[in-house]
Amino acid sequence: RRCVQETALFPSIDIHPVIFEEVFFKDSLENLNDNTELDISGANENELNNYKGLHLFVLVHGFQGNSFDMKLFKNNLSVVHPDALFLCSSANEDNTENDIEEMGERLALEVTSFIKDICPGNALGRISFIGHSMGGIIIRAALPKLEEFSSKMYTYCLLYTSP
Repeated sequence: RRCVQETALFPSIDIHPVIFEEVFFKDSLENLNDNTELDISGANENELNNYKGLHLFVLVHGFQGNSFDMKLFKNNLSVVHPDALFLCSSANEDNTENDIEEMGERLALEVTSFIKDICPGNALGRISFIGHSMGGIIIRAALPKLEEFSSKMYTYCLLYTSP
């Protein structure tokens, strides 16, 4: 059994985070009635794994954060996706109080540079973005600047915790 988190940092394993999932459908739901069963998985197992290349997860910290903030989430993802690549963004570590567009541009440059260095040619299969709090806003600002990779974009996930 692999340990993915430092257990001494957490008071009890009985405390679990609450996860809200929002599902988007390509087709209209207007003609569905209460008895209609929906397959919210979005795709079967073959479709989910039917891509070639590496899956890159870009993890972006929130306000006044750093790349280490996303380490625990990265470690858990690496258990499920052992062959994936991970980029814990550090482009905005000292600049989370600046303009959102500038932060998005810095993230886009970091992602582009990482892809060109680590995934040359057709090595990249998918890109998933995971942002914590303000990191999600920074990701949204970066997406228009990453248009060249739009066919590879797979998931956008925003993690948010309230005080």
